[in-house]
Amino acid sequence: MGLVNEFGWSISREAMFDECRRRYYFHYYLSWGGWERGAPRISQDAFRLKRLTSLALWRGQLVHYVATKVLASLRAKGRIPAFEDVERYVLERFDTQLSFSREGRYRTEPKKRGGELNIDWLALFEHEYGLPLEPGRLERARGECVAAMRALLESPILARIAETDPDGWAIENVDLGEFAQVFDFEGARVFAKTDFMFRGTDGAFNIVDWKTFSGARAEEDGGTGGKARVQLGVYGYYAASILGEPLERIRLIEVNLLDGARETAYAVAPEDIELFRAHIRSGIDRLSSVLAGGDIARNEPLPPRFFPVIDNGRCRYCNFHRICKDEGNPDRLPA
Repeated sequence: MGLVNEFGWSISREAMFDECRRRYYFHYYLSWGGWERGAPRISQDAFRLKRLTSLALWRGQLVHYVATKVLASLRAKGRIPAFEDVERYVLERFDTQLSFSREGRYRTEPKKRGGELNIDWLALFEHEYGLPLEPGRLERARGECVAAMRALLESPILARIAETDPDGWAIENVDLGEFAQVFDFEGARVFAKTDFMFRGTDGAFNIVDWKTFSGARAEEDGGTGGKARVQLGVYGYYAASILGEPLERIRLIEVNLLDGARETAYAVAPEDIELFRAHIRSGIDRLSSVLAGGDIARNEPLPPRFFPVIDNGRCRYCNFHRICKDEGNPDRLPA
């Protein structure tokens, strides 16, 4: 059986849908099959563009990746790795990935080999669109990767993790490039991505979410805002309903590695689960409203006119600008 474009819900999918339905259409539908040589040129272009990333997002992805390697090393060797070794590794990855993107190798080299990601594969938005990438921004991102790794290695939470039984750990396998958890919710697939889970010495089931917010962004996205509570509901639902963990033993811990590994812990209450249930039902209804007949099994999108073009300050920096707004591109999708 070949690949199937399966309908699903995730926090990131819903966020993209709410921000711009046109972008959602490009990312999840127009790009489908774009890896095939015989695919329409616009689908091939959409497939390439969907994999572009911003400098800030790349920095976060790299920090998450190296964090998983730190945990894997801790599990294998029984000790927290030395900062010098981790610093060397993260800088090697930073420089190698940057060169990969700068040289445009993402246009010809596959992202996956043998089912696993090429860890040095990178496609930066600026390189694809021929925009300048100021050295100051690169150096700042490079320094933040190192600072995040230092914060992780010196963090109280890593010291607590080191005292627990590794058999109770679940480390995200970023080498596969897939969602860590996929489960059914009332006939629809839900995709979630937990960074790390472990059983504490007190018996609590801990779900760790690494953050890389800095400055005002940390304050803006911190606390018990709506998005955080929905994310809590997703993780809480998964732990309680899929893994069978009692609610009173589930703990979500957000650790901001660009704020000294500051921790924000949440307990999971029944209302968090109910918030998730209501939110996901609403989200599935909205995402399925742009499908033919609302049929999530077929997952066939309505015509492009049901995914209108919008105008906002972020359009110029959208991955799909070339096939959406560039009037000089004869292959762009007409409005």
